[in-house]
Amino acid sequence: MRLSVIALVIVAASGCSTTQQQTPVKNTNVSLVAQQEVKPSGNESYSIFSIISNQALASYKTKYREATNHKAFAQSAAGAWNWRSNRTSKQHAIDSALIACQANNEKYEAKHPCRIINVDGKWITE
Repeated sequence: MRLSVIALVIVAASGCSTTQQQTPVKNTNVSLVAQQEVKPSGNESYSIFSIISNQALASYKTKYREATNHKAFAQSAAGAWNWRSNRTSKQHAIDSALIACQANNEKYEAKHPCRIINVDGKWITE
């Protein structure tokens, strides 16, 4: 009995990870919108209601809000999303979040590109 409890604790602890960790981008041809002016396309204004998946919303509410500056949250209308925090500048956070989102969105990036919707806890508005 004692051995199975220890095994359960080890398995449960090994599943923990953070969204902040930098993951390597498999495709080196991922387009980076460097020095992009951060604005919604068209007449959009972003808010917490703009987050399109339950998983992204949960990550935003539990981890992104409490993450350190500089941070940015990116998502695509196709459902891909990612965020990065603890970067050296706003632009570094924006670039990192876009690259991570684009890596998750390779198949749909041309039609539904990743966009920054939040930087340092502030929603992007026109």
